[in-house]
Amino acid sequence: MSARRAGPDGREAGFVLLSVLAVLGVVSAVLVTAILQGRAGAALTGARAEVARLQGMADGIARLVAYDLAVGRTYRRAGLALPEDGGAVRCRLDAARTAVVSLEDQGRLIDLNGTPRASLEEAFRLLGVPDRTALALAAEIVDYRDVDDVPEPGGGAELPQYRARGLARGPRNAPFVSPDEIARLPSVTPEAAAILGPVLTVHNRGGRFDLGALIRRVRPAAATALPDASGPVPSPRQHFRISVVVADRRARAGRSAVFGLGGTRSGTDFIDWLPTVAPDPGAAADHLACPAIAAALGTGAP
Repeated sequence: MSARRAGPDGREAGFVLLSVLAVLGVVSAVLVTAILQGRAGAALTGARAEVARLQGMADGIARLVAYDLAVGRTYRRAGLALPEDGGAVRCRLDAARTAVVSLEDQGRLIDLNGTPRASLEEAFRLLGVPDRTALALAAEIVDYRDVDDVPEPGGGAELPQYRARGLARGPRNAPFVSPDEIARLPSVTPEAAAILGPVLTVHNRGGRFDLGALIRRVRPAAATALPDASGPVPSPRQHFRISVVVADRRARAGRSAVFGLGGTRSGTDFIDWLPTVAPDPGAAADHLACPAIAAALGTGAP
């Protein structure tokens, strides 16, 4: 009889043991999940803190470059002497962090609002845009920025012409606010946008630009086709695009903006914040400005 009593008790004890093990398994899984979540949260917090540090460094470099431009203009000092043609410079800030900095004088570029149609046509053709597209784009730019609804002769586009192309949008009938708006024109092609993107601006209000310098920059082989009278055109040096990206092994942050040096309604200040550009893998290294930038950030020379 005692053996028969032991059978049910043994099964009950086995059931209790299995229940305890199941509970322990659940508790262990919860603990493991909590630990992993805690580690993930700590890693995310650390990553956010590092991005914030990198962003602060990028902002600091952008303001340093802007201050250097303002001081150089006022006191005619060379300062950082960064290239002003948009060429990128790579600086090692310390053993872990690198900055890529570029500076571009907007007075060297073709202004979508201030450049006359004939100058647009000539520049577009010499930069490599096909003749028919160059003529159409120049006319469409004028129609996009002027206030009337009368198409420019020889290929302009107002709202009816946009509709005929199957486009729901029309011209702004106001000044361009960004060079990227050229993508809204009916006659633009990906090839034309790729050619013109690097040479367009909305911050060269005088409308004069050095065509020869632009052609030598983006299409050197065509420089021999320049008119004999096309000499250098001095820039007013009033607006500059400053782009900075700071990166380490895990993260990166950046700042891109247009800085005005006065002489206009904007005064001396940042006047336009732009999307952050990706770092240039072909950026030149070891520029003379790099030690000064690292010292200003307190990182010192690596």
